[in-house]
Amino acid sequence: ARGKLLIVLCLVAGAFAAQDCPANSHYNSCGTACPLTCKNYQNPPKACVLMCVPGCHCDEGYVKAEDGSCVLPEQCEALVDEAVCGENQVYKQCGSACPLTCENYQNPPKICPAMCVSGCHCQEGFVKTQDGRCVRPEECTSNTNSEVCELPLESGPCMALMHRYGFDKESGKCKKFIYGGCRGNANNFKSLEECERACEDYGRALVRPDCDKAPETGRCRAFVRRYYYDQEAGMCKKFVYGGCGGNKNNFKSEFECYNKCGALHVSHATACQQEKEVGLCKAYMPRFFFNKHTGKCEEFIYGGCGGNSNNFNSLEDCEAVCY
Repeated sequence: ARGKLLIVLCLVAGAFAAQDCPANSHYNSCGTACPLTCKNYQNPPKACVLMCVPGCHCDEGYVKAEDGSCVLPEQCEALVDEAVCGENQVYKQCGSACPLTCENYQNPPKICPAMCVSGCHCQEGFVKTQDGRCVRPEECTSNTNSEVCELPLESGPCMALMHRYGFDKESGKCKKFIYGGCRGNANNFKSLEECERACEDYGRALVRPDCDKAPETGRCRAFVRRYYYDQEAGMCKKFVYGGCGGNKNNFKSEFECYNKCGALHVSHATACQQEKEVGLCKAYMPRFFFNKHTGKCEEFIYGGCGGNSNNFNSLEDCEAVCY
């Protein structure tokens, strides 16, 4: 008698539950624990707990909306109130997992997980800021230059060999580096000119140790030609060093002085108008210099030490500064 009572109760409960289920759904005493929803139907859960969940479940072909109703997948996006998204944003049921941001828009991710991310995304032509707003790319520059220029030079995890430029805090200037082709950060520019344009003001504002100090001969009596950085003049000048003591505003070559203390742009007066100097050492390093007589950047062999500022790693660098 007890067994019959349980069967009757189950049948009654099942019938009652079935009648209570809303449109496009049905009662299932052993439904899935991971139902399809507006948020996950395009990327259903790969793993799900093996357990029965009794209750109302959506009919085949329908998915559960946030309000608990069962709708067709194409109705999901229409259910979202666009007012919840901010200015220059639009709701997407299947947005990118790698959205464009102020940090990456100049070097968009080359590799991105193939997955849908539902939510508010920036409209076409806009990128996301760190505080979640959507702005045009040109609006990023004025707000984030100092942050970008402070970032380290990052090659990223990929293995491409792409010549890029980034601002180097140590030298206070833009320098070439190898970019692997993916990830990294926003301190990554396609040309020297682009890097200098973005980081020039920041570079000039950097405080460089000892570059603002007057040159010191030191306590010894040697007669050694050295260079120091004159902050007022914005250029490197010669002085006589005694051979010991002194401070760090003391460089063996004009090139080394500018590399450590100079402004981002090496001026025409101090670089492009100088004669070619191969230096004192005997290395074999192909470099480029601006020939003021021909008005062109030309290749020469640099010895590896000494020399002057008219010395560039590439033809592109030379032309960017001297043309």
